[in-house]
Amino acid sequence: MKNINASRILRTIYLNKGISRIEISRILGLDKSTITNVVSDFLAQGLVKITAEGKASTLGGRKPEKLSINKDYGYVVGFELQPESYTAVTVNLDGEILFSRSEEITISGSNLVSVFFELLESIRKEMKKSGLPIIGIGVGLPGNINPYEGIIYQSIPLNITNSLDFFTEVSHKLDISVFVENDANCCSWGELAFHKREQLKNFIFVLVEFRHGDVLHSLYGSIAAGMGIVLNGKVHYGESFTAGEFKSLFWKHPNKGQFSLTDEELLRVEKDRELFIRFIRELSMNIALLVNTFNLSHVFLGGSIEKFQSDIIPILREEIQKNWSYPNEVKCAIRFSSFGDRAVAYGAAGMFLERVFAHPEVPQNDVSLRWGGIDLLPDLRG
Repeated sequence: MKNINASRILRTIYLNKGISRIEISRILGLDKSTITNVVSDFLAQGLVKITAEGKASTLGGRKPEKLSINKDYGYVVGFELQPESYTAVTVNLDGEILFSRSEEITISGSNLVSVFFELLESIRKEMKKSGLPIIGIGVGLPGNINPYEGIIYQSIPLNITNSLDFFTEVSHKLDISVFVENDANCCSWGELAFHKREQLKNFIFVLVEFRHGDVLHSLYGSIAAGMGIVLNGKVHYGESFTAGEFKSLFWKHPNKGQFSLTDEELLRVEKDRELFIRFIRELSMNIALLVNTFNLSHVFLGGSIEKFQSDIIPILREEIQKNWSYPNEVKCAIRFSSFGDRAVAYGAAGMFLERVFAHPEVPQNDVSLRWGGIDLLPDLRG
């Protein structure tokens, strides 16, 4: 119970920057002495800090102290690993980006682990001057991934056809926690973390990438689309961790790609205006079905299509409304990624933050998680 209360208090401070002990007590319904004891431990350990004093009540007494997570307690690394490049970001505990880097590099299943450690060492050297300790790592990449076990079942872009136990491969060399997740799901985690005060509940993140490598063309038809799905505030994985895998309702045999456009047409989408509009409309029709079927509040879009915002928004709004059976207007916000080409990497870091500050009463199947028994922030909840 002490651990549960500590986690609840920690998350409440995380979501409500500048909150007082009295306000925490009101929100959680916990005794003031419990709040005081737990907060005192957090203050002593440096995870929480006092940011200011509020106004005293009309009855006098001490001014309430405003509490916030100490954003400089440490930093989290987020990686996006793709076949032809990587992006890395570091963020503090308030989600602020401290450092970012993107470079071209060749990555596949055969060198994934070694590249990971090389990049991590490079980031650690870069961050050494900050004086902050690293407290965790999130990794986002394309593929069918079990984030609970840290296993990459398969990834066509990275040429992983047999399960790769990423967790086992890297964890024995690290003294910190590392999570691996599908890239589109990472984007969803990033929006959850970035918009934490909105507490988004039901949305999808549509990640669309225009691929330019010859090998990827032969596998994807030059365009890759995937979705991260959030229902009731939790990333939805499905029965076999394949939720979000996408193929258009209008797909035609024998296309290698995910859409009704032929492989040759998909190659010309970025340059041919007519084909581009056909592509966007087909994508929008698929999204519209999900928006209305699941009554989603938001659609986030990211990846290569972000530069076409003015074309996408009116078409997507039109298709969402056309797909609706009733006369009222569908209320669904359309947003583009908060972090542009860093969306996956930031989301990977955001995934770590959301796990650290997760609500203990929200079922996460943590008992079965291989990393569920790892204390993400040692001695903070004991």
